[in-house]
Amino acid sequence: MAGSGANESATMPESVRALTGPTASAFAWIGDRSSDLVEHACRVRFTSAGFDSAKFAEGPMILSANHRSLLDTAAIRHALPATIRARTATVGARDFFSPAATDRGVRRLFRTALCAYVVRTYRVCLIGRGDDMGDGVERITGLLQAGWNVILFPEGTRARGATLGRFRMGVAHIARVTHARVLPIWIEGSDGLLPVGGKFINPGPVHVNAGAPMRIGADESNGDFLARMRHEIEALRGS
Repeated sequence: MAGSGANESATMPESVRALTGPTASAFAWIGDRSSDLVEHACRVRFTSAGFDSAKFAEGPMILSANHRSLLDTAAIRHALPATIRARTATVGARDFFSPAATDRGVRRLFRTALCAYVVRTYRVCLIGRGDDMGDGVERITGLLQAGWNVILFPEGTRARGATLGRFRMGVAHIARVTHARVLPIWIEGSDGLLPVGGKFINPGPVHVNAGAPMRIGADESNGDFLARMRHEIEALRGS
């Protein structure tokens, strides 16, 4: 039996292995407590709608949301039922979760430790940037095929304005090759609490609203699917 478990672990995709096991579960538990701390200590009021467990009954999904703040991941994870949250990873850019080239000495050590903490507690799957996501397609595909939900921001970076930025083609490609459904999500208020460039979390409300799961059509182009997904996300704004 022990040999069977070792063989299973060895054949498991690296992106999945990094999120499983007692140590990974312990860090994820700390991450959940960190979200509670943000809610109470920083007086952030998380509310949500549309995240009932029944939506996840047909298998893992790509959770696709607008992105304006570093609080967005915490807001989505807070909205998920506990059993779903335990099988949900977040996609993040590898260069963002690494020390800057200009970091030196204590600053570099601090940023390295902080990035490692966030990656492990929020179960971040690190990928490259750009439409092709570097090695991201393979890593994200491995997670979905292993039964994990994936939080994936289609803009690829935090928006600086009120409108959605350009969506990356990788989201549609992954939805097509994995046959995973996409859950459109709109996050409201996070940018007022921790905007781009902000260093401190302001008190206030954050609301997360999920729509109906959607699939890419067999004859639907990636561009058409992204346009349809964009419409579904924007339709959730203010609802």
